[in-house]
Parts: sequence; structure tokens; C-alpha cells
Amino acid sequence: MATIFPVGTGVGRAEIPALCAALAALLHGREPGVVLCEMAGPGRPGIATVEALARLRLTAQRYGWQLRVRGMTTELHRLIGLLGLTAVLPADGDIHP
Repeated sequence: MATIFPVGTGVGRAEIPALCAALAALLHGREPGVVLCEMAGPGRPGIATVEALARLRLTAQRYGWQLRVRGMTTELHRLIGLLGLTAVLPADGDIHP
């Protein structure tokens, strides 16, 4: 069973440490599995959104978890691809226009 972790699409760099701390607190002491970063909310994804997802992936890995991105838009998918992180930040399910 996957664990859902909400992430806003318009994440700013200042929010990244708090997101990583929240994910660490959620995963600490739990059996490893898959965490789904649920992309939702207002705003357009930017480089900071991709940075947040990459750092969340590192946080998940520290606890033995895998990370997938759910609710990924075409725009976010393209950004991830341009940065060469498609294999690192896989989409869970369909890419939404």
C-alpha cells in the first residue's frame, strides 16, 4: 500500500526544507514502501518544484522508500525531462494535460 504525500505544484525553494522534514517525520519508523507525491493546488510547476521532488526522493530513499509522482501534468513532465530526471522522478499513472 502506498503512502500519499501532498505537494503543491507551485512550490517555492523556501518551502523545500519543511516539506522534506514533514516527509521524514511521516516515514520514520515505518516499513519501507512507496510514497506517492500528490501534485495538486494552484500555481505552475517550476524548477523549484522539480528540486523539491528530487530532494523528497532523497529523503524517501534515506528511509528505504521509493518515490513516485502522482497527478503529474504535461508541463511538469517536460520540465523533469529537460533536467534529465525522468528516470529519477517517475510518474505514477497518466500524465495530465
